[in-house]
Amino acid sequence: MLTSDKKKHSNSAWQSALTIALSAASTLLSLLVQHLGFTEANIVVIYLLSVLITSRYTKGYAYGIAASVISILSFNFFFTIPLYTFKVEDKSYYFTFVVMLLSAVFTSALTSKLIHTKEVTDDRERQAHILYSLTSSLAKTSEIKDVARVSAKCLSNLLQCDILCILESCSKPLMFSAKSGNLEVKSEEIDFNKMETILKNRCSFPVNVRSRCISHICFPLELEDMIKSNEFLFDSMVMQITIAMEREILIEEKENAKTETQNERFKNNLLRSISHDLRTPLTRITGASEMLYHSLEDKESLRLVSEIYDDSRWLTRLVENVLSLTRIQEGRLALNIKKEAVEEIVAASIARASKYYPDHKISIILPDDVLFVPMDGKLIEQVLMNLVDNAIKHTTPENEIRVSIWPEGGKVWFEVYNNGLGIDEKDLPNLFKMFYVGSNRMQDARQGMGLGLSICKAIINYHGGDIFVENNDEGGATFRFYLKQ
Repeated sequence: MLTSDKKKHSNSAWQSALTIALSAASTLLSLLVQHLGFTEANIVVIYLLSVLITSRYTKGYAYGIAASVISILSFNFFFTIPLYTFKVEDKSYYFTFVVMLLSAVFTSALTSKLIHTKEVTDDRERQAHILYSLTSSLAKTSEIKDVARVSAKCLSNLLQCDILCILESCSKPLMFSAKSGNLEVKSEEIDFNKMETILKNRCSFPVNVRSRCISHICFPLELEDMIKSNEFLFDSMVMQITIAMEREILIEEKENAKTETQNERFKNNLLRSISHDLRTPLTRITGASEMLYHSLEDKESLRLVSEIYDDSRWLTRLVENVLSLTRIQEGRLALNIKKEAVEEIVAASIARASKYYPDHKISIILPDDVLFVPMDGKLIEQVLMNLVDNAIKHTTPENEIRVSIWPEGGKVWFEVYNNGLGIDEKDLPNLFKMFYVGSNRMQDARQGMGLGLSICKAIINYHGGDIFVENNDEGGATFRFYLKQ
């Protein structure tokens, strides 16, 4: 196989020989025409024709100009008196030489320019055909592996060489290899060391999607010079492959998101249906157990009824949290914002908590002035109930639970403090995440679903506030949130 330099030298020698041969042929033809009795004008036309033919079958302006000079010298040597010398006795021939030279040069230049324009047009048409063939083939793909397979096959057929396409987006690099003239595209899993070796021994173009390399298109080293001279074409081909792969990635992500959305909707509908169905029997169980508790006298019966009552109340709060969760996830959490007296909301929350947990003592610290804050009273009451319930899970009746309220900097702060077990440090960053259950709680505390605190955060955020948690130095933990005044 000839190298690029050898090819250039061979082409140059061939074009030089062609120029000389055409000049010699035109001289012989002119001698024949002169012998037949034709005039010098016919001889000039023959030389112009040889210049045109030279320009047509050679590349560049140099050969046409050289043919023009050779024609003038040949005409002077063979057809002007004195013959077979370069001397000119008739001065009018100088004008003939100049006109002949200019005509030959301009004709050669125009012909060379037309030929160059045609070559550029043909080259662009060829590139457009290659890109169209590649694009039309990629349009029929349905997944990223198909894109890699079709890319290797199409490029191999178009460029008549062996092509490799390596996918990095898989768990293990997957290589598709296509050989020239072979319709079958082979695929195999390779390790990263082999992939690195292949990339070193071939010209490769990375395919980047969102600043991440997902594939490599590998060409033989023999095409390196052709790639450099047709950089735009190869960049365009890689761009088409990149667009096709990105399209398949986006389609896959869209399908995954659609499936996830459908699963989430199904889950929410299921939770909502179950929660609604449970509310009525739970309310009846709670009411019936409370009535039995006040009417029975036997200690064992009272204990059993008390446990039924406590469990039913716990299940009721769990159902309310699930319903709140579904409303939040579906964006149906309607806020009824109006100015509420903070003292009334806190008192109602503590009253409900004291009713459910009579053994725990909860203290309240309120400011001297009555505070009115824009809020949805029922939702903020639910937040305080969840926070107090969380404090009870981490304390015993002997521990302190304190609810404090104070205004500061255009905000009203709510704080629920306890000096019980506190929260495990590894749980703090995840405490407000949905379905996250902390590990540090009292042994007899019920295992929740990890919804209470996440619902608290969602409600507070809906109000334009924020919620925080920290462990106390003396033990226990403090939850703190604010609402704007």
